[in-house]
Amino acid sequence: MTYQELNSLTIEQLRELNSKVVEVIKSKRATKALEVKDTLYVGAKVNVNHPKLMGKELKLTKINRTKAVVEVINGPSYGRVGSYNVPLSMIQLAA
Repeated sequence: MTYQELNSLTIEQLRELNSKVVEVIKSKRATKALEVKDTLYVGAKVNVNHPKLMGKELKLTKINRTKAVVEVINGPSYGRVGSYNVPLSMIQLAA
């Protein structure tokens, strides 16, 4: 859909389109999270796609509905206890 086509829609049509897009995005995120959740298990060594945790060895300590708790195995934990609550979509099993 081009900008010109979007601009020709009424505000009500745009709101309806927006709600449908948000619904589809939420559905796809939930599906991806379930797929990732099925491959994870407590005690697994994982990688997290986030600059703060890049290059660190992490161990999965708890899996919640939408997030998981990971614990730093090596390296400094930036003044924290050493565990982080991370969205499932950012977690991958370590190779």
